[in-house]
Amino acid sequence: MFSLAATAALAVVATGCSSPSTGGTPSPQTSTPATSLPAGTPHVANPLDTSKAQAAPCSVITDQQIAQLGIVADKKLSDASLGPSCDWHDTSKLPAMLGFEVQFVTSNKSGLSSLYEQKDSLRQGGYFEPVNPIQGYPAVLYGQVEDRPDGACGIAVGVSDTLDYSVSVNVNSGPNVKTPCDVAEKIADMVMTNLRAGA
Repeated sequence: MFSLAATAALAVVATGCSSPSTGGTPSPQTSTPATSLPAGTPHVANPLDTSKAQAAPCSVITDQQIAQLGIVADKKLSDASLGPSCDWHDTSKLPAMLGFEVQFVTSNKSGLSSLYEQKDSLRQGGYFEPVNPIQGYPAVLYGQVEDRPDGACGIAVGVSDTLDYSVSVNVNSGPNVKTPCDVAEKIADMVMTNLRAGA
């Protein structure tokens, strides 16, 4: 079953992540860096307008993409104080193979800056690892606790200097139990495809 504890842990960290941006497709002009980005924080040159997705967060993954993950899943809006989110729960087998959440953290306007500001503390008890960009947009794996060996992983992707979306996954069975971040990155890439298409 999807771990609410893991989601909550990511949510606490994400209180310094994000709010609305500027343009579903990239804006026609590149933006200038937000003032005083923390050292090392990547600038998002082509911010996306995710307002449509924020209004309907369960639209950021299609049924066809769910099938590509090898599951059959129910989806429901989450009652999240940090921003619009949606949960997917595998219903194809018991126990569920996979559960995940996608969230836009709109409770602040920090984007990935918050995670970069917390990187030292995250690395003490959890993890903070920048990874290859998702379709050109900066991304980082993060968590307050090191629960990746247990099948959990979180990733945040910046869509502007002031907004990111996060994907938190729990892999309970199957070939990716020991590599949950591969699943998180795959889902983040699916979300990005749909955001760039105007989802």
